[in-house]
Amino acid sequence: MLDDEAVVQALKDSKMEKPTTEQLDELKRLSAIARVPDESEIVTSKEEADIRIRDLKDKARME
Repeated sequence: MLDDEAVVQALKDSKMEKPTTEQLDELKRLSAIARVPDESEIVTSKEEADIRIRDLKDKARME
């Protein structure tokens, strides 16, 4: 059986924080540089935004 702390932690972990305005702006900018569709429209969490920003920076370097 789970104790209260474990339940609270599981709930916190399951809640995904929305991307910040800065992350969305960076995704728009990098999407244009990398010539891909605007990825700021499809991200749902801060973590996903960070991953896509990193990937787009890599792609932009290769362009």
